[in-house]
Amino acid sequence: MRLKPRQVEAFRSVMMTGGITAAAEAMNVTQPAVSRLIRDLEEVVQITLFERQGTRLVPTAEATQLFREVERLYLGLDQIAQAADDIRKHKNIVLRIASVTSLMRPYLHQAIIDVIGNRLDLPLVIDVENSRHIWDMVDKNQYDLGFVFSSPRMADKNAVLLHSSQAIAAMAPGHALASRHVVTPADLQDQRVLIPGRNSPLRLALDRAFASADHPPASTMETSMLNCCHFAASGIGVGIVDQTSIRAAEVAIVAVPFQPSIDVSYFAIRPSGAGRIAILDDLVARMSELMA
Repeated sequence: MRLKPRQVEAFRSVMMTGGITAAAEAMNVTQPAVSRLIRDLEEVVQITLFERQGTRLVPTAEATQLFREVERLYLGLDQIAQAADDIRKHKNIVLRIASVTSLMRPYLHQAIIDVIGNRLDLPLVIDVENSRHIWDMVDKNQYDLGFVFSSPRMADKNAVLLHSSQAIAAMAPGHALASRHVVTPADLQDQRVLIPGRNSPLRLALDRAFASADHPPASTMETSMLNCCHFAASGIGVGIVDQTSIRAAEVAIVAVPFQPSIDVSYFAIRPSGAGRIAILDDLVARMSELMA
């Protein structure tokens, strides 16, 4: 006969409650069932665990020793149960999130306020990085969630499209090109063009567009799309950006469609094989709503 968990449970209940009747109530079984479980346990371990004195069961010295071991077992089980509960509720873990600059304000700021709010059980690390770095760090499981600027062809099964639009030319009100219906590379050959960094998919597409049109701009300034918007609003050049960056910059600016058309998309990305964390799913959903 092998030791069974129910026998150990009955023994622990008797030790803790002091009798068969109370143990039966605690286990929600009959008294004969508890007595039978105790007898079976004594047969398995070949130790007399209780002596009857009148109507009372008195644990033997061996039972007291065994109870200490059983308590260690149950303490370990309680710790496992607590760990599982913490995992389920995402307690005692740090959520690491990274975002490109143009999605921080107002989007990610507001999404975190709306979804996470005052939950003190969710420590956060929020980094601002470029898209390529975020992709690499997510691939290495260094970030639980990343918000990146990318092109649709770069998306994979772990990417959720948040928003997609076309590139636009951003300039200060009153700029010579502000009244145009579209802006082309030829229109910019006498302008300073504010362009995103070399790691940006938009930058790669812009380089191809200017090369194909054979109309290089007179001057360029390479910086983040958010900075492109701020510099464009100051009047020192024309930024090739997107509406998401303009909304994030919160500056007075005129936006004119850029031709040839270039897709500009933002994605939420997660590590491959990562378990679903509900709070991060909610955060992604809220980001999508805000960007829409």
